[in-house]
Amino acid sequence: MFEAKFSRRSMVVMTLPASLSAIWAAEAKARPHALGVPMQQEALTYDMNELEPYLDSRTLKLHYADHHGQHARGLQTALDQVDLRVGNVLSLMPCLRELKKPPQVRKSILQLSLAQGPMPTGVQQLLPEDLQRQIRFHGGAHVNHTLFWRFLRPRGQGAYGPLNGVAKVICDQFGTVQSFKEAFASVALNHFGSGWAWLVYRPDGKLVITTTRGEDNPLMKDYVNWQDEGMPILALDLWEHAYYLKYKQNRRAYIDAWWHVVNWDFVEKAHQVASR
Repeated sequence: MFEAKFSRRSMVVMTLPASLSAIWAAEAKARPHALGVPMQQEALTYDMNELEPYLDSRTLKLHYADHHGQHARGLQTALDQVDLRVGNVLSLMPCLRELKKPPQVRKSILQLSLAQGPMPTGVQQLLPEDLQRQIRFHGGAHVNHTLFWRFLRPRGQGAYGPLNGVAKVICDQFGTVQSFKEAFASVALNHFGSGWAWLVYRPDGKLVITTTRGEDNPLMKDYVNWQDEGMPILALDLWEHAYYLKYKQNRRAYIDAWWHVVNWDFVEKAHQVASR
């Protein structure tokens, strides 16, 4: 991991700045989502066979429909347990331990007047730990997969490597683009078990290559090291279901192939917004 010390910056508990949401706006064929990651699973901006031969369509279909779809439904089920409505799933990530039950404002006046006991107050209780864990797992997976799809693009439909501002920062910090790719691949290869590899823009303006376990991500300030906190501007799925059908246990071959379909135009766009 490449890092530099900085003072932790506080994050807003229940909402994120508009600039953070703007990072994740989808582009290309689909209409951009200006408010970040929606509850609904997004349609892909490319056909699943367009990433061949690097990422095979059979894996993509299972990955998108089964794995990601299951997490999107699981998140909705978890939020429904407490009647919690969320427009932007990103807003949940930095404050998972501070999430509270919404006030019971949907009851009618008649129901409240006939209810036994005291009228409900405005005091809100934290969500139970088991529900927090469900939201962390399914919500994290929904966010992570949404980002993963957005950072992909068929080869030949955009830049073949970092460009403009993000290219300069990568070269300043890692020496060359090739050195950056080798560093990223090394971190991803050395990650044990399931998880994710990230290029993160930190609050101090530095880029850091890091990984998270399970379905965690660098936005989850309660669960990641402070050195790794920040806004992801590149995401790689390291779960075996992302590559096993084609590459078996050869994670290195999967990573080498993935570089061919990285959406560098969107990486640049994400970096522009993150660095404002």
